[in-house]
Amino acid sequence: MITLNNRIKKNKTMKTITLLKKLETKPIFRVQDVERIYMCDRSYAKLLLHRLTKRGIVKRVARNAYTLQDDIWLISSNIVYPCYISFWSASYFLGYTEQIVNTIYVATTIGRKPIEFEGYTIEFVPLSEFFGYKKIRTEKGDIFIAENEKLLIDAFLRPEKCGNFAEIVNIYENAEIDEKKVIEYLKRTKKQSVIKRVGYLLEKTKKIDISYAFNLDRNYVLLNPFSKEWSKINSKWRVKI
Repeated sequence: MITLNNRIKKNKTMKTITLLKKLETKPIFRVQDVERIYMCDRSYAKLLLHRLTKRGIVKRVARNAYTLQDDIWLISSNIVYPCYISFWSASYFLGYTEQIVNTIYVATTIGRKPIEFEGYTIEFVPLSEFFGYKKIRTEKGDIFIAENEKLLIDAFLRPEKCGNFAEIVNIYENAEIDEKKVIEYLKRTKKQSVIKRVGYLLEKTKKIDISYAFNLDRNYVLLNPFSKEWSKINSKWRVKI
């Protein structure tokens, strides 16, 4: 004989299974998502998430950010909105470096504290030049990552997030580049030092000359932002090499 208590327990179980199936379609979900789907108040939604997390069914990524996924790239690029993976992390994801990365660099419009999650550090890098990223669709959700042309630029906007100069050169040597798009993005960036470095490296590694699109000032910049040493200059691009 099925008791009333058993019926209530079974009903709650089915309701929770339905909830988890719907939450599985979201790379990151929050308390308010549980409130809406489970049709409960905020306090019960928090309690339910606490229980599911304790049982290892749900993973807590950060404050009011939970997931059912395992893909660190999917998780990292959906924690805040808008954001996209860039710098050394994007270079690794796109196959431009073999150096294994444990820090996922995420470009954002507003900075926030890094997150430690399952052996990775997810670091948020605020950029005022926030554009030039694409969506990669997967079965579990969308991954947002820098376009090749913007990755070239991001590498010189925040070079310290790319590891070293050799890793930046790897990107230039391996990435396929659309000339018109990189010119457009450089013009939007409006930074002479970045234009000079990108222009010089594009010409050196890809034989792509975009000098016709820019009026450069007379100042010289170090090509390698990690070093103060140089032995010669390139007068065309105003860089010290």
